[in-house]
Amino acid sequence: MRLALLQDHLRNGGTEQQTLAIAEGLAQHGVEVHLIIFRRGGVLDEKVAAAVPSGHNPDPDTQNPTTHYLNQGFLKTDWFAPGLTRLLNKIRPDAVLPMGRMANCHAGLLAKKKRDYTLYATFRTGRKIPYLYRRALRHADHIVANSREALRRIATDHSIHRPDTSSVIYNGCIRDFETTIPNVGACLSRDSQQPSPTLHLVSISMFRPQKKQIRLIRICSQLPKDLNWKLTLAGDGPTRSACQAEAQRLGLADRIHFPGLLKDPRSLYADADIAVHTSDQESLPNFLVEAQMSGIPVIAYDVNGVGETFLDQQSGYLIPHRDEAAFLQALQKLATDQDLQVQMSETARTHAQKNFSLKSQIQAYYRLLSR
Repeated sequence: MRLALLQDHLRNGGTEQQTLAIAEGLAQHGVEVHLIIFRRGGVLDEKVAAAVPSGHNPDPDTQNPTTHYLNQGFLKTDWFAPGLTRLLNKIRPDAVLPMGRMANCHAGLLAKKKRDYTLYATFRTGRKIPYLYRRALRHADHIVANSREALRRIATDHSIHRPDTSSVIYNGCIRDFETTIPNVGACLSRDSQQPSPTLHLVSISMFRPQKKQIRLIRICSQLPKDLNWKLTLAGDGPTRSACQAEAQRLGLADRIHFPGLLKDPRSLYADADIAVHTSDQESLPNFLVEAQMSGIPVIAYDVNGVGETFLDQQSGYLIPHRDEAAFLQALQKLATDQDLQVQMSETARTHAQKNFSLKSQIQAYYRLLSR
């Protein structure tokens, strides 16, 4: 089996992390994986360079994917894929799997061409999608969505009903929470007999307008004065500076921390008590999957596939979208009830291990590609 996996740019987002995990996992299953990236300059390029030498020929003994960067010259844009068709003709894949908006738009172009490979379309976004993306969803041989809600949205928003040629494969948790957590330093384990007196709230996400970290800051500003809390907002992006300014304006600069992008956030999860998420648009957030895998209860707005990442009332609270009063009430309830935190923590870990293991995800893709 020879697979071409398409990705526009290796920014440090959830889809890009999943792309690399799928490529490496399928290669370990004996699939000859060709990772085609439209342009260089992404945060994750370094990770690919360490594991997947550019232009390296497949070696069955190393079981690594082969990576190809398309030559954009000085243009540097996510939508341009010069030489993609020529490269596919050279590789002669059995299947093509696009990941992300721009890769799926190019799948929309490929869908109408004569081809000898199986063309997939993937849907893992909460945002509006352009015409070429919709064309890929209509005309590709098979659709892979990362939540049941995503398939429902394809049907209701775009009138694309393909029950016999569509599948749901949940995101696998790409981090190992079973072994020793690196670089914990002064962070206390959640199982410590002497927990920190400070309630630690955490959110890990790109700082984009739809992620609404600024809304989370404002909700936390309403917590009771006598509650000792801190909030860590990890990640980077265009709205980070506005969030920092809002924390300063509200007099919360000493409580809200912005560590930036974390290559390995497991030490942050180890010190966290509650995962909080107030995004307007999502698919299936890797952050919430990882939080549950590490045993952290979740409080999140009910948008898109968020409700499929945890068990409402059992491993967290699913809040009606934009209901700040209900979000604050749930946060205060969980923050002041340690027994409930422990109970939800145990349920969270069990639920995540059952539904979001990386092994299960890779096996599901392997079975699909082997049909």
